[in-house]
Amino acid sequence: QSHLNKLILNSYPNHSILGEEESFIKKSEFEWCIDPIDGTKSYIQGVPLWGTLISLSRNKKIILGLVDIPALDERYLGYNNIAFKISRGRKTKLKVNNTKKLSQSILNTTSPYLFHNKKDQKSFDNLRKYVMSVRLGGDCYSYCLLAEGHVDIVVESELKPWDIRALEPIIKNAGGIIRTWDSNDIYNGGRIIAACNRELFNKCKRKLNKKKPS
Repeated sequence: QSHLNKLILNSYPNHSILGEEESFIKKSEFEWCIDPIDGTKSYIQGVPLWGTLISLSRNKKIILGLVDIPALDERYLGYNNIAFKISRGRKTKLKVNNTKKLSQSILNTTSPYLFHNKKDQKSFDNLRKYVMSVRLGGDCYSYCLLAEGHVDIVVESELKPWDIRALEPIIKNAGGIIRTWDSNDIYNGGRIIAACNRELFNKCKRKLNKKKPS
């Protein structure tokens, strides 16, 4: 991360940087947020789904998100009203699915065992009963797959800002929605729901926030 920080500070010395490994917090309307390796366990184990996450915010609104998956030679970007993927030099526009029924949806999470507490795990297990299929172990790549139309829902618990900020412009500009379990902004991380549309998001939220998950 130190290399990325140097590049940013050389070009934008007044910008703030929040990073998993190193931060330079300043009073600035602009803040970069960096996770050099999202999916450390995947990286260590040779699973090629880890990525580098970079975002830029202006006055706490995320205006740029970049996810680089170097092992797959894939890069995902979102800014303004655009979301696209670059793979082997080819650029393709990203668009989410239009799945609205939980019973027809594909749900991803890195692992429910990484959730903040047992209550969150039980909530996820309740949601799992209503979907068509569940896939574990995606890290940041799950959100990219959602933006690309291969996954319908991603649910995680207790993420840090550097885990999630870069994904928001990619998901939103591909037509999806990404908020917390309480429908709040994801700027500070927390418990996250990403879905391909508002209707599916609301159904997930209701299942996850059920007072006594069975």
